[in-house]
Amino acid sequence: MTMYIAGPINQKKKDKRGFTLVELMAVLAVLAIIAAIAVPRFTGTINAAKVKADESSALIIARAAEQKWLDDGEKNKKEYTSTELHEDGYLRKAYTAQHPDHEGEEFVAIVNKNGVCNEVHYDSASGDIVGENK
Repeated sequence: MTMYIAGPINQKKKDKRGFTLVELMAVLAVLAIIAAIAVPRFTGTINAAKVKADESSALIIARAAEQKWLDDGEKNKKEYTSTELHEDGYLRKAYTAQHPDHEGEEFVAIVNKNGVCNEVHYDSASGDIVGENK
């Protein structure tokens, strides 16, 4: 019976801990691909959410404008700004646009001679309609 005692002592142990440069580069490439796919999707989602937020704000502003029109006893078509409605106590805050093309602009509500707000638009030259009741 022969025993080999010196064999394992002379062998150098390789350190198996850690990653090679190739493995790290592969992981970084996969992460870059995932980021390239995910970032545009999130940007689109954020913009869509801002548009929906403006539509919700327009509905709140329209109801406040109708209430002010009634309280003032108006008989003609009238325009109300978000700031004006806030200052008169009809809104908790003066709403401003979140939409990327109109960010920070004020809303304007138009109440017709029947006391119905059919239109809320951004306070800009473009006059884009935010909310429209049908």
